[in-house]
Amino acid sequence: MKIIQTRLQEHREQTSREEQAGFRPGRGCCDQIFVARQLMEERIRCGKRTVIVFIDFKSAFDCVHWPALWKSLEAEHVPWKIVRLLQATYNGSSSSVRIKNELSEEFPIKTGVCQGDVISPQLFNIVVDAIMKKVFDGRSGVQYGDNQFLTDLMFADDSAIFAETDTEATDIISSIAEVAESYGLRINGDKTKIMTTDGSEAKVYLEGVQLEQIQEFKYLGSLLEEKKVAATAEVNSRIGKASAAFASLKWCVWTKNGISLTTKMRLFRTLVMPILLYGSETWTLLKLDLNKLETFQMRCLRQILGITILSRIRNEHIRDSCGHQPTVEEQIRIRRLRWFGHVCRMDTTRLPGSLLWRKRPTQWKVQRAAPKKTWIKQVEADLKTLRCSIVEAKIIAANRQEWKRVVQAIRTPVAPTAVFGGQTAPPDTS
Repeated sequence: MKIIQTRLQEHREQTSREEQAGFRPGRGCCDQIFVARQLMEERIRCGKRTVIVFIDFKSAFDCVHWPALWKSLEAEHVPWKIVRLLQATYNGSSSSVRIKNELSEEFPIKTGVCQGDVISPQLFNIVVDAIMKKVFDGRSGVQYGDNQFLTDLMFADDSAIFAETDTEATDIISSIAEVAESYGLRINGDKTKIMTTDGSEAKVYLEGVQLEQIQEFKYLGSLLEEKKVAATAEVNSRIGKASAAFASLKWCVWTKNGISLTTKMRLFRTLVMPILLYGSETWTLLKLDLNKLETFQMRCLRQILGITILSRIRNEHIRDSCGHQPTVEEQIRIRRLRWFGHVCRMDTTRLPGSLLWRKRPTQWKVQRAAPKKTWIKQVEADLKTLRCSIVEAKIIAANRQEWKRVVQAIRTPVAPTAVFGGQTAPPDTS
């Protein structure tokens, strides 16, 4: 199956929709989160109302009709030999249920893609792409730049649909429901939510039932909030999750004298910080939010070292004792610049680059009360510390190794190591 998957993937990369990033090489959740945040940033700042529909399909991978799947493969001009091999693999499939070490009688499987199979995500993507191509044929989507539009974002079955009016959103989701049903997929109305960028009331219907409107939605693990460009809600959510992860290791790791500080710091950097900083390269950060992140990190480091704020030890000394642990601001800045370089190296047809380098329509104006801080302004501030302009950065970023060297220059010079309890941790080289 791995050989078939490789050949199918090579073919699919030429025909896949740009809006689909799920299970594709060189793409990930960060691509879609960044695009969603940039789209919301531009339309919020310019006062353009946007209706976002987050669609949930019922048991999506288990309900795909096989005949529709084979037709989709043929429509994508997948080599007939691959189609025949897949049909031979699926036809005659059966399963049984184990209950208390006893197996039920076998029953035939006639729908869905095989769970756990390496090729199943690609097969599902083909079906979803076929649905969306039919639905959005002739539709332009919402505008974000001069002659630049976006209809939707997909990551496998995680879908975000964009519309300018309630009527348009209702029409789109009704079309998706109708087309998807012919492929075996049904929309879960209870879990499908809507949100508007300006916080205004929206009335969007699916099969005559009004969909629930929410103020924030967790899209691919990152919290998007109405009316907000800054990632305040996401920062609070990340701190909560990282706090829970840190607390779960308190008695088995952080307070154990038999575990070295070096090991504790490795665990902290591996199990806590990735949770805290997930998607941080896409954030637009307020100073208050950054302070919250720094405070959380320092609280963790103090607990690891077994000292309290009453000890009156400077934060710099604590960081040095923990292996010259960089500040959260430094870590986010490095992640942001790495992502900036990655976007600069992308093909011009890719959505992240299209959103980042968008040209605002001449008739659009930034609202007087619009948020002042934007993601690209943060990048400009980061580059200013390196005495580098955006134009120069784009040229340098084309060379991956050269850009990596530039980004590493962000790190604060290492200070002498302070010692607490006779232990120090090695420098953080992450």
